[in-house]
Amino acid sequence: MPRFVLALAIAQFVAPFFPRLTGLGGEIGARTTETGLPAPETPAGYAFGIWFPIFVLGLVYAVRYWRDPANESYRRIAPYAGAMFACGTLWMLWTQVMGSGLMQLPLIFGMFVSTLLGWRHVEPGGDKTLPVLFGLQAGWLSAAVCLNTTSWLRNFAGATPFGLTPEIYALATLLPAAAIALAMILRGRANIWYVVAVIWALAGIAVANINGERFVLMAALVLIAPVLLAFSARTKRVPAAR
Repeated sequence: MPRFVLALAIAQFVAPFFPRLTGLGGEIGARTTETGLPAPETPAGYAFGIWFPIFVLGLVYAVRYWRDPANESYRRIAPYAGAMFACGTLWMLWTQVMGSGLMQLPLIFGMFVSTLLGWRHVEPGGDKTLPVLFGLQAGWLSAAVCLNTTSWLRNFAGATPFGLTPEIYALATLLPAAAIALAMILRGRANIWYVVAVIWALAGIAVANINGERFVLMAALVLIAPVLLAFSARTKRVPAAR
């Protein structure tokens, strides 16, 4: 198991270069929509850089588990960490080769669920990198699962579904993402890194719309406030999650 988890963690670094290595498919950013143009609810390109520290932290965990396979804490997390590494790698490969499609949804949801389950097994006072890893990934995925769902619906319909304007459809992505974040925070399952990732995603959406949809820009910025307020109120009553 330790070697398998390590291989999956390394695969996350290799997967983005699959088109260059094989000549198949294309860059993820150009393959996520049928038109090749980002939707208003898509964060600015820089925001996706959050995956680099997530991948690095995942690799740190995998290396430590490989070097200390008897560590009970690492062993409990291993199945979930392996699943989230595998789902992330497969999502990248699928998107690069096939573009936006239905298969993206079980992969992104699988990554989200395995992240949440793995986070539940992080021991208080244990490896200090694990709360950062799971907090960042869970926070970013809280927005990503909503973006992937609405993106697939748009591509499937060939336009924004239900006759909604692009601005309102973007809001239909932002509101569920904020609701997931608030539920996580109010239930005491969120740490500061989770909140950082959620705000990073919302801020990225706002930045992407500086010269675009002002309504989406304002909505993304406004939704940051309840996330911050909820986390502040929760931490005053109950210590933040691991």
